[in-house]
Amino acid sequence: MKSTLHISKNPIDKCIEKILINEQIDGSIIGPTVYSMNCFAPIYEHFNKNQLPIIVPKYPLFYSNIEKLKFPTSGQRFLVFGGGSLIDFVKLCAKRDKISLTVLLSSISNDGFSSSFSSLKADEMSYNQSYPSKAPQSVYACLPLLNKHMPHKFWISALGELLSKLNVWEDLKVDKKVKEFDQTPFYQIERFINKYTKRNENSLIEIIKQLYSFSLLMKNDSSWCSRSEHEFEKLYAADSDMSHGQLVLMGALVAMKIRCIYKLPDLYEQLLCYCRKLEITLELKQGFDTIIESNNYKRMKQLSSVRPERFGLWNIIDSTTVDWKMIIKEIIKEL
Repeated sequence: MKSTLHISKNPIDKCIEKILINEQIDGSIIGPTVYSMNCFAPIYEHFNKNQLPIIVPKYPLFYSNIEKLKFPTSGQRFLVFGGGSLIDFVKLCAKRDKISLTVLLSSISNDGFSSSFSSLKADEMSYNQSYPSKAPQSVYACLPLLNKHMPHKFWISALGELLSKLNVWEDLKVDKKVKEFDQTPFYQIERFINKYTKRNENSLIEIIKQLYSFSLLMKNDSSWCSRSEHEFEKLYAADSDMSHGQLVLMGALVAMKIRCIYKLPDLYEQLLCYCRKLEITLELKQGFDTIIESNNYKRMKQLSSVRPERFGLWNIIDSTTVDWKMIIKEIIKEL
């Protein structure tokens, strides 16, 4: 059963009232960051008034720590309020304990909030891995909350996550194991770009719907939304303060640039055009500049070995043969 999406224009206190009535919530898991935000106060008041427990995980959200999160009993429904890592973590625990979930988004930094898979590090030293988990029964997006409290970094991440799907699309087309797939969400990306003017309520509604549609593609695994652009993200996520979406878009630009150089079908110029239209080239340049300045561009030599089991560009192009310093400098110039 797929998650239902509810987009609300009501203020957060009215949104919480509706959730408590409609979803019959038995408690809540709150991210430690949003717990200290002003937007949390109305949520706390409603849960306190209804004598509902609030759990705030204060440990790293790694797969190795899932036993630390305990629900009071099985068969209940909990509200998850936080970002992508918290949602992924709690979805795993919900599958283990047969708990039903409702998600209230505190940001829109990725597309996994409605999927039945979670992406988490096994421990501090590992890359993110995909684990089967339990999709929430319902997802709520409170527009006043997101408009007022979501940092611009996560808006950039949402745009990056969406644009990166153009690279996933190209990888799916050359994967011989993929016979056919629903391409509708991929076709919708251009429509969003053409309508986009700036960060506002209409754009927020549209991007939430688009990320939700990609989330629903992940029925059996995350390979429908994660290909060669995510290998780049895995190489740089551990020591970077850039958002997930920014990193995967940088990875998509890298992959499209390689396709362009090696005379493979590519959307490199179109992707550059989209980045300019969305006014996110500065953040991308800064990200690539950091890689050049820190002299860790050679790390990209490892791209072909990060996830060889997930077919993508790096199964076709050997990353150890690429002059990565030249590639990154060209992307910076062309942005």
